[in-house]
Amino acid sequence: MKKVLSAIALVACLGLGLAYPATANQQEPKQNQRPPELDKPGEVETTSKSAPNYLYPDNSSKTEAQLIKKENAIGKLKKDLRLKQIKLAKYSEYLENKKQRGGDIIENLQVHPKRLVWIAEIDAPLGINMPRKNGQYFKSKKSSITIVVDAETGQRFDTDIVETA
Repeated sequence: MKKVLSAIALVACLGLGLAYPATANQQEPKQNQRPPELDKPGEVETTSKSAPNYLYPDNSSKTEAQLIKKENAIGKLKKDLRLKQIKLAKYSEYLENKKQRGGDIIENLQVHPKRLVWIAEIDAPLGINMPRKNGQYFKSKKSSITIVVDAETGQRFDTDIVETA
């Protein structure tokens, strides 16, 4: 008996601990069990269903007069670029259009889907110079540029450049 106690004392001293099975009297049900709906893969774990807090909230009820002018949304274009069109749309419409064109969808989760944006389509028939990490420039061929600008603040959300030739 003395040897068994010393072995238990040695294990306890080493920090290994021992687990003893609980009797039926000692087992109690968990008080705050995890709700089963939180075990779905790919779901964000939250315990409340509060609305997301967007940095750029829904502003779809604003009129065009309350927003920045479309002429100011993209500024002055360089001489070799031509503005094809600029239109007011919801951010979700831009994402859907981009998906239909086959582009990679990287959604800005700080922007409410109903947020109004200016979508400018620009033609670059001579291509454009794009900077590289090393400080040098890469000259693209004929390109189409899409710029997405917040219609209330003027913040640029996205720029897509696609070579068309």
